This record gives sequence, structure tokens and C-alpha cells, in this order.
Amino acid sequence: MTSRRAFVAAYALLFLFTAFQSVRRVYTLKTDYDGFWRAGRAVLDGHDPYERIPGPEADRLMFPGLRKTGPVKLDDLETDSAVTRYLPFFGILMAPFALLPMDASCLLWHCFSFAALLFSLKCAFRLSGRERPLDSGDALAVLIATAVFWADAFTMGQIGIVTLALSLAAVDLARTRPWIGGALAGLAAAIKVTPAIVGVYFLMKRRWAAAAACAAAFVLLCALAVPVWGASRSRELHERWLSESASTTGSRFFELRESVRYNNQSLHAWAARVFMDVNAGKSSKPFQVNLTNLSPGTVAWIVRALQLPLAILCLLAFLARRNGEAMSLPEAGLLCAVTTFVSPVAWTFHLAVILPSVVCLLDRRQDPEFRRWLFTTVLLELGIVHPWTRAIGLPMFACLAATLGAWRAAMKDRAALPTS
Repeated sequence: MTSRRAFVAAYALLFLFTAFQSVRRVYTLKTDYDGFWRAGRAVLDGHDPYERIPGPEADRLMFPGLRKTGPVKLDDLETDSAVTRYLPFFGILMAPFALLPMDASCLLWHCFSFAALLFSLKCAFRLSGRERPLDSGDALAVLIATAVFWADAFTMGQIGIVTLALSLAAVDLARTRPWIGGALAGLAAAIKVTPAIVGVYFLMKRRWAAAAACAAAFVLLCALAVPVWGASRSRELHERWLSESASTTGSRFFELRESVRYNNQSLHAWAARVFMDVNAGKSSKPFQVNLTNLSPGTVAWIVRALQLPLAILCLLAFLARRNGEAMSLPEAGLLCAVTTFVSPVAWTFHLAVILPSVVCLLDRRQDPEFRRWLFTTVLLELGIVHPWTRAIGLPMFACLAATLGAWRAAMKDRAALPTS
């Protein structure tokens, strides 16, 4: 009872603090949610989420006097889209939230996100096979161990916690209700493409119904653009999304040398900071390592070479020996965490995807090996506090430690399965 009360009290305090920070950033124009809201507002105004986006001066706020603004310029009436790397469906998803003033909408989104965090924990504990779906003491420990990442997601108004909850729910439900689980995975992929890896996981586990439901849900949600913008315009929007997404793949990620691309914790950005002469910092604050200055094409191949072992590890862990093979928490943890090394852009809030891996490691803390993986993960997370430790990628290596720990757990579970 004491641990449950401590968990509820801590969760309530975290909710209030991050809610205040999230809404405050709306007024200081230092949030990602304003771009999401404006995309939804553009859809409500009869436009698309990529063009003719209302600018800051068009924002609806409950207390507009709290926002400090200068003289209104013509350029302030429209702004660049912040969601060009999201599918057009994302604008449709955000349209209902844009019916509210931005600050009220941000608070509502924060409530959804906090509920999604709790739901993610419940799904992770269910996948662990516990009889009790949520252990308050362990849940509080997991929240503390991953706070540096998910707190950033909340204060920035990001969507990663919601897609994480959908992905974990998809894996959980696919064990007994494959069509529903697959549909949730398709929804997560339509919101942000990275969770489409869950559909690939279903294929590798020979969960054919779940994989089919994932693909069907994804296609149907993308097709919602047709009644909104018409078939021709919808095709153009999806082609633009594909073009924008392709601009951050392969060597193209490194060729533009835009510093903002390299100021994150993805494998691609880390490689750019280490192997190219780039400054990913802001103004006079350096955010680089620069051991050498290789060509963009060479660095792209270095990234592929580093990704290959992780791909092999996933194949070893995920490939089913027979139909209906069990899906487990270690596999879900590995599945979520490995996206950090697939996506060319992974800000610190994206690293909240290690949550199921941390649950997995904490659940096996009686084993010295997994205690070491857990300690290493938490220790490396502290690298978020200083620009230089972020530059050398300590938060990314924390995610790598959680990924490898989850892989070891998955392989131990796999070795315990009967071979026939």
C-alpha cells in the first residue's frame, strides 16, 4: 500500500509539473506542439498540413496577453510546416485538437500523453508475465530511471509516448486478439512511420493476422486523405512526404550539413559529429567531436556498417521457429529501443522508447548480468546533463545498453523454448 501511495503521489506531482512546463512553452514559443496544432488548424481551414500554415499571430490562446510578441509582420501570418516528415494523416489526427485554443489543446494532449505513459507501463508489465499487471514500486523505479527522456517528451508536447503506448498495446493484444493488435500497430505507423517496425516484427514472428491488420489499418488511415483533399491532392501530399523523408536517408542526411540535423542522439547524428567537421551546437556553443573529416558518402557507409550487427541481432531474436511462437517483453523492448539506431533523427525525448527495455532489465534484476545492463543504462543516461557528454553520445549509448540487455534477455528466453 505504501509503494502504491508513493507511486500515485509521484505520478500526480510529475503530471502537474510537466503540465505547467508544457503549457508555459506554448506562451514562450519553445514547444513542438505549436507546430502540431497549427497543422491541425490548417486542415480545419481547408488547407493541407504542409502549406499555408497559420503563423504565431494566428494562434488562438485562452490568455493571449501572456505571450510576449513584437510588432506583427506579414510573414507572421503564415509559417513553415513543422510536420512535413509526418504523413498527411497526422494533420487529420490533430484537427480535433485544433478546435480548442492552443494552450487548452496542449493541456488535453498532455493528459493523453500521461495516460499513455501509464498504459505503456501496464502493457510492459503484462508482457513480463506477471500475475499483477502493475507493480507500483517497480513502476516508480522505471519512471525514475527513464525520467530524463520522457519528461522531455512531455514538456515539448511530443507524440512519442503515445506511439510507444500504441506499439506496446499492439504487441500485447496481438497475442490473443491479433486483428486488434495489428490495427493498433497500423495506427501507430500512420501517426509516425517508425513504429511500422512492429508490423515487420509480426511478419518475423509469423503472426500473419496481426501483420495483415497492421498493413490494412495503415493503408485505410492514409486513405482518409482522399475524402479530405481529393485523390489527386492526396497523392501529391504523400509524394511530398516521401520526398521530405528521403532527404534524411542515406548520404543525403550528411550532405546538407545543416547543424540542426546533427544536434540529436541518433546513430546518424553521432556519426556526423565524430567523423565529419560539423558543429551541431547553437551559436557559440560547440556540439561536436570531429575525430576526422570524412566525406558524407563514407560516413553513410559507416552508419550502415554499425546498423548491420543490430539488424542481425534482431533477426536472431525475432525469427520464429514455428507459427504462434510467444511474443515477450524482452522482444518488445528490443523492438522499441532499436528504432533509435534506425531513424536518422532521434532527439532525447525519442529515447523514451527504452522504457520497456528498462522494465525488462528491472524485472530480471536478480540476475547479476541484467543488473549490470540496468546500471550501465542508468549511468549513461546522466550524459544528458552536459553538451560535451551529449556530443559523444552518452544518451545514445544508454539506449544501446538497454537494447543489448533486452536482446540478451530475449535470447535467454528463446534458448529456454522447446525446439519442437
